[in-house]
Amino acid sequence: MKITETSKFLSYVLRHQPQSIGLTLDSEGWAQIDTLIAGAAKAGRKLDRALIEKVVETRDKKRFSLSPDGTRIRAVQGHSTKDGGTHL
Repeated sequence: MKITETSKFLSYVLRHQPQSIGLTLDSEGWAQIDTLIAGAAKAGRKLDRALIEKVVETRDKKRFSLSPDGTRIRAVQGHSTKDGGTHL
């Protein structure tokens, strides 16, 4: 998966449809990276930690952030969820 395609996929699942790959975000919008990778694989998308980190580090819009311990990721901008709620 290329950087731009991966960034779009991450935006989709982290901001709008985490349930589409069986992902659950916590109250602050964080997702476990291992769960994200596993869910993406079940959906036919190959992700790995190195690719995710590259997207976070190199995208000029800085759409994502990693937790200090490197185990979680979240979208920096607001999230829309199935129930219409927004998380910042």
